[in-house]
Amino acid sequence: MNAHTSFSASDFATMRQRQWADASSQAILCRRVIDETHDVKTFVFTSASDHMFCFNAGQYVVLHLTIGGVAVTRSYSVSSPPTRPLDLHITVKRTPGGLVSNWLHENLRAGDEVNVEGPLGSFKLDGLNSDKPLFLAGGSGITPLMSMLRTLTDRASDLDLRLIYSARSPRDLIFRLELDALAARFRNLRVTCVCSRADPSWAGPTGRIDGPMLRRLVPDLGERTVYACGPEQYMNALRDGLGQAGVDPRGYHEESFGRSLGGVTADVASAVSSSVHFARSRLDHRCAPGETLLQAARNCGVYVPSGCQQGICGTCRIAKLSGEVTMQDLGGLTSEEISAGLVLACCSRAKGPVTLDL
Repeated sequence: MNAHTSFSASDFATMRQRQWADASSQAILCRRVIDETHDVKTFVFTSASDHMFCFNAGQYVVLHLTIGGVAVTRSYSVSSPPTRPLDLHITVKRTPGGLVSNWLHENLRAGDEVNVEGPLGSFKLDGLNSDKPLFLAGGSGITPLMSMLRTLTDRASDLDLRLIYSARSPRDLIFRLELDALAARFRNLRVTCVCSRADPSWAGPTGRIDGPMLRRLVPDLGERTVYACGPEQYMNALRDGLGQAGVDPRGYHEESFGRSLGGVTADVASAVSSSVHFARSRLDHRCAPGETLLQAARNCGVYVPSGCQQGICGTCRIAKLSGEVTMQDLGGLTSEEISAGLVLACCSRAKGPVTLDL
């Protein structure tokens, strides 16, 4: 494990007076790049203006990048803990065909500067209402949960901690050595890794997460507060498994990567011919079936900042001047903003002709 400086709760409260989170976007410097697995890297940042990073474990930030002359934004969970406020870590899995993840892996180096916005997100460790938290992670969904575990162990928490981490194979287990070291050092932390593919070198549990596996690995499942994060397929199976096990939904908290929005897909035919008029850009666009306002804007070359692309962060809020849309808002807008005519471009689809203030 890397050497670090740890801070008490009182120190942390004092640092809130000097936090970086007040500004919408600030420059940060990449200080180090760590190879975690064959396709995962951790990028270690410090503030370009000597601010300390203040956030809740579990939250994410939005990177603002320029790739090929085009402004691009992407959201990444913070994997470092707020108890180490001099550094900010994001851990990125290379996605086949992924624009930003591939660019970061191939181009971002120590000494480079990028802009970051945040922290954002309601998936937080603060206010933990259980002495027996259960962390369930799938693939790169370990990143916000790692921030939580690092926070609790930095604070020498005496809570009864459990982590069940599912990955494709042993070589896909991110932070494996550190998790082993934490479990060896802290007797109140139990870590179980599960691989979905059989491997001759793997002696641990094998298979995909479901109700029977959860009950077998965590006999006191019903007594625990669950924090879960992972890709859509994993999260769907996890929700089914927890439902089968009778877990109280009030004790379940999740952050889902790549979640679909209300099951809407691009091949769903629209009963109404939809179009978007970009008032300030003086452009008109006929929408394809299922096309979001964000996709329509990009297809016209109109820039709209975006973050989570799931209707959560609110980064892509835009003003609708006329027309109707369907919107799968997952908390990115307040009721006042909706009343004022704002919509989220990432999860809104035109119903007939729509005019936007863009």
